Amino acid sequence: MTSRTVAGRTVAGRTVAGRTEAGRRAPFAPAALALAVFAAVGAAVFDDYGVSYDEARSRAYGVTAVRYVLGDAALLTDQDRYYGVAVEAPLFLAERALGLADSRAVHLARHLLTHLLFLTGGLFCYLLAYRLFGDRYLALFALLLFLLHPRLYAHSFFNSKDLPFLVLFMIALYLLERACRRGTAGAFALCGAAVGVLVSLRVMGVLLFAAALGLRALDLLQARSPAERRRVLAAAGAFALAAAAALYAGSPYLWRDPLAIVEPFALFVRHPQPVITLFQGELVRRPSIPPHFIPAWMAITTPPATLLLCLIGAAAAVRRAVARPHSAVGNTGLRFALLLLACLILPAAAVAALRSNLYHDWRHLYFLYAPACLLAVYGLRALLAGARRLRRGRLRHGRLRHGRLRHGRLRHGRLVRRGLYALAAAALAAAAVDAVRLHPHQHAYFNFLVDRRTPERLRTQYQMLYWTTEYREGLEYLLARYPEAELSVNSTNPRLWLNRSILPAAARDRIVIADEAGRAADFFLTANSRSAAYNRLFGRAQPPFGPVIHARRIYRNTVLTVTAVDLALVDPAAAARYRAAYRATVAGEPLLRSEFDLYLDGGTLTYVKESCRPEDTVHPFLVRAVPVTLDDLPAWHREDGWEPLGFRFGHYGVRFDGRCLIRRRLPDYPMQALQIGRWAPGAGSMLEATIELPAAGPWMSRYWRERAAIRAGERGAPAGRAAPAGRAAFDLYLDPAGAVLTYHKEPCAAEDLRERFFLHLYPEQAAELDAGRRQYGFANHDFDFADHGALLDGACVALAPLPAYEGGVARIRTGQFSSAQGQLWRVELRPGGW
Repeated sequence: MTSRTVAGRTVAGRTVAGRTEAGRRAPFAPAALALAVFAAVGAAVFDDYGVSYDEARSRAYGVTAVRYVLGDAALLTDQDRYYGVAVEAPLFLAERALGLADSRAVHLARHLLTHLLFLTGGLFCYLLAYRLFGDRYLALFALLLFLLHPRLYAHSFFNSKDLPFLVLFMIALYLLERACRRGTAGAFALCGAAVGVLVSLRVMGVLLFAAALGLRALDLLQARSPAERRRVLAAAGAFALAAAAALYAGSPYLWRDPLAIVEPFALFVRHPQPVITLFQGELVRRPSIPPHFIPAWMAITTPPATLLLCLIGAAAAVRRAVARPHSAVGNTGLRFALLLLACLILPAAAVAALRSNLYHDWRHLYFLYAPACLLAVYGLRALLAGARRLRRGRLRHGRLRHGRLRHGRLRHGRLVRRGLYALAAAALAAAAVDAVRLHPHQHAYFNFLVDRRTPERLRTQYQMLYWTTEYREGLEYLLARYPEAELSVNSTNPRLWLNRSILPAAARDRIVIADEAGRAADFFLTANSRSAAYNRLFGRAQPPFGPVIHARRIYRNTVLTVTAVDLALVDPAAAARYRAAYRATVAGEPLLRSEFDLYLDGGTLTYVKESCRPEDTVHPFLVRAVPVTLDDLPAWHREDGWEPLGFRFGHYGVRFDGRCLIRRRLPDYPMQALQIGRWAPGAGSMLEATIELPAAGPWMSRYWRERAAIRAGERGAPAGRAAPAGRAAFDLYLDPAGAVLTYHKEPCAAEDLRERFFLHLYPEQAAELDAGRRQYGFANHDFDFADHGALLDGACVALAPLPAYEGGVARIRTGQFSSAQGQLWRVELRPGGW
């Protein structure tokens, strides 16, 4: 009987690890069949997904990268320049090669190509599992685990950032295992090229760079001859050189300054744009993100069978390593299992230790699913091996007598194995059912660890939909319901236009984005997928007062609501409820008579306008709630002293009988006052009045206090306010602590506020600047007046907070500029002039 080597093991006979000779002749047949089925399904459903929040920006970066190669230097100032171009540039080049110009064709092509890349990742998952376990059925199980993760499946169509990184991570893992088995310089060079591309996309790829060199170091320790050590060192050198070359080629920002490689690492540790995230019923953001953030998100959004098997696989690998520590160094299979465990644990630990900024869920670490998926297969194999030992009568405990245990027979092993296969199949089927049931919102998948039965439970505990793809469904609903009309639509998210762009041309022509056209909206699309606290924080996206005409639900939680502004567009019979609310409201005395009369009834603020025209509803409404106790506010609003509750008319308003009615529910904490106003084009927030609520003492906002201090200082009163630090179109004041720069102008008109303010700070020590700003020598804090200011009784006041530098600030340069005229005015302040 002859011997042959299969998957690195020398065996004899016709069966190897449970595989037949026929199975060895066609090891990839199951993968080919499964991938063909998934490719057919993907081709059938890729047009069902909307356009995600990041797609336009990602595509624009691909365009910028290609133009940089052609000589355009815009990439060097692009905020995404530290991300590699190995995905976005080929996507744009494919779009050009196919001659695509229409926005719908471009989006659909991107969706299909990124999904094909995902299927490619599944293929390499199969190949790696087959090499590790030597069993095509276990490899098929790995492939199906990889493809049937509901969240990742949806992301494979519209996420060209996180999913490609997962795919390339899986490919790099495969090439690393292959290189370790072959041990040749060529195999390690190929692996190094993949790892270099991975690092260029995201710095987390350095994990595999360190892993490969660490494995080579172990091999060097085990080398028995100088020639073998030279081969190990040559392979390590080929790996490092190939990785460096691929990293350089895939990162255009390095072409002019290779030392800039340190900047993405700094960005990973401290991303400049922290995002507020709903997690376990609390709003968190850096640095308050809890250490268990990533493990918890993985646990509640991954199919439970994968989680259980992954834990079993990790425990089996650790148990083997502890029982036979020497085999953990020399045994290729066990060593790679421990590497997978390290790849699963270390990134999450690093993120927790560094308190890195995270967006919404574990999207930045989706690549962790690659080692988790393979460890799950390792766990299933451990269970099957246990069942095989039971069938053969090899139990560590118990005495054998004629094939029987003293307390039972040993013929149940085959049944146990069949049961395990059946449970594995059932787990895959359950994941597939969830994916079908949630289509096309699989990215909102949660498992049984979160209560999915209680209405609003998910929506009040965890971030759900934030990718804006759901807005396509709302637009398509409106187009079907009103097949002939032109539709003026607004939403709670500015990315509504993206989902219009994926519609057919005839449909796009009938959709008018009200904000873009400066028109009143007839319909509002709202993603009600966040908690009441989150909605209150941003002053929008709560269930609207206007009549609901369409609602899509996931786990009994409304994730998309379409409302109509005009009752005639929905149901004329519903007008009776609004007329009754109107009559009850105007029976009392208004708090304020203005463009809209304001009424306060309990916890509801009601706006009423007679003879209301559509153009009266265009501009957003400004509402700020001033609590009695600042502890009632989120931490990031306590400095302001008020909570923003602004909204658009369509969120809470309705038109009927020639009048407009808005009912806005207020927070339930005690309030001293309400600030009321509108948001004017070019001028930003226009405060109209401060309403002192009953049982509240006198109160003034920070802007009113600042204006009073400025006036008192100019009159010579002891208000701690000296003469202006600088005079120009605006007078500039710096508080004694140097923490806030105040801009003041009186009298002031809206046209004084239309242009953007520039604010450049030059610290004494340039090393205190972020890495991306050191080449310029100053920190850029440009702002619009609406960000930091208010127009108060003809006076403009803006408060710009200044960061603290240990070495102090050498000078401040500020002023206003416009794209048409350039710099309008400028003032330079130096410490001696403060």
